[in-house]
Amino acid sequence: MSEQDFWHIVETSLDKNVPVGSIEQDEALIQILETKSIDELVGFQLRLLELRSELFSKHIHLVAEQLDYTTHPDVLNRFKNGIIASGKAFYFNAKDDTEFLNSLLKNNVESLRNCYYEGFSLVAPAAFHEITDYKESWDRIFQNAKRKLDIQELEARRSESKELEL
Repeated sequence: MSEQDFWHIVETSLDKNVPVGSIEQDEALIQILETKSIDELVGFQLRLLELRSELFSKHIHLVAEQLDYTTHPDVLNRFKNGIIASGKAFYFNAKDDTEFLNSLLKNNVESLRNCYYEGFSLVAPAAFHEITDYKESWDRIFQNAKRKLDIQELEARRSESKELEL
């Protein structure tokens, strides 16, 4: 799934005026994702993981630490989920502006406390199970898709390597 499509889904859920990280946002996202293909659901999940990994930075970790969100990797990931689920502008401000989150921490700590979203990692699998009526395994489909992507990336690197040798 393209990053633009991913952000469109997130922004559409936010247009429903639901609180970030709430059950209502889960439901809005699942409702949107149920209209997508299985490949798109996998793409959504992979894009989420990619965006979350891009939030690996010292300034984000320091803010998470102040909120006591570094006690376990899953807790930190839920904080990153909340940043992503808050929308594209919020995400890029948090990612690129080292003072953005610190400013919120000082002036509006509750807005950051709401950036804890456990269910965001579960909306694509939930939509998948609604679409397939639990007749297929999300884990199997997702792992196969991930393997295909890993193989494609490996082949692309090999190709680049061969081109550099020439």
